[in-house]
Amino acid sequence: MPLLDDVVLDWHGVPDFSRAVYQLALAIEPGQTRSYGELADDLGGKGMARAVGQALGANPFAPVVPCHRILAAHGARGGFSANGGTRTKLQMLEWEGAALGDGSSLGLFD
Repeated sequence: MPLLDDVVLDWHGVPDFSRAVYQLALAIEPGQTRSYGELADDLGGKGMARAVGQALGANPFAPVVPCHRILAAHGARGGFSANGGTRTKLQMLEWEGAALGDGSSLGLFD
């Protein structure tokens, strides 16, 4: 699977907070996940988790900026605004070999 890490992004018009969220997402390796709260904590506090989710929902660079690698608390699926919703998110994570935080299956076919 190509990493797409050589794609140059045009950050013009992207709000500073969203850019910070996208840069954190870009640092997540394939097959790894982080939570909205973890990204929010990196940006100043867990109370910003909803704002992180909103920024990811408006991600103009998907799939280059891998918003599918961000999950809700405790490995829950969380939302996904792309066509197919959460099912697409889980499929992308499955392709990357990701597991939930406790090592369990992503439950794509649950």
